[in-house]
Amino acid sequence: MDNGIGFQSVLTVIKKYWWVIILTFIIGAGIGISTAKTSVSYESIAKVYVDKGFIEDKNGNGLNDNDNERFWQSINAITKTNKFKQQMLAKNDTFNAEKLSIDSNNGTNIVAIKYTGNDVKENVKIANQATAILKRNFIKLDTKNTKMTIIDKATKKTSQTIPFSNKKTNMLMGAIYGVIIGFIVSALHFILTRKK
Repeated sequence: MDNGIGFQSVLTVIKKYWWVIILTFIIGAGIGISTAKTSVSYESIAKVYVDKGFIEDKNGNGLNDNDNERFWQSINAITKTNKFKQQMLAKNDTFNAEKLSIDSNNGTNIVAIKYTGNDVKENVKIANQATAILKRNFIKLDTKNTKMTIIDKATKKTSQTIPFSNKKTNMLMGAIYGVIIGFIVSALHFILTRKK
């Protein structure tokens, strides 16, 4: 191992060039922070109240069976169908089915229809459109015994902000790369000066 770096040599490199490794650590962390991105997305929520649960008849219309969990899960399944997507895209060509989710409020009769994206105004519009289309065309529960009532329309004011930052990850990765580069440069310098 005369021409390479053994364990003893690694310790020597760290002792001799610790300042280079620290410097590249700081530079790497700094570059990581400077290249980090902070983005904000918004979640707009419309809420509907259904006074009964859900099963489907032979035509796909909603009937009641007092099973709230099955009801909201069924709505969630409906929003993934091509028919629903086509109706949404006809109203708004920026609609993305992956950003729409349906959730129940702890097993109650209230169902939340949520849409997440970068444009809060567009989110509100899409969440409300999805709610109206579901009520009008897919879940026909507005009968004498069973009703689906929109209790909260999505609004800009009630939309929630979801911040995202990769600053910590970038800083950590930059610092790790800095240490590695610092050590490699130091080791190469050590080998070259030792050969002389």
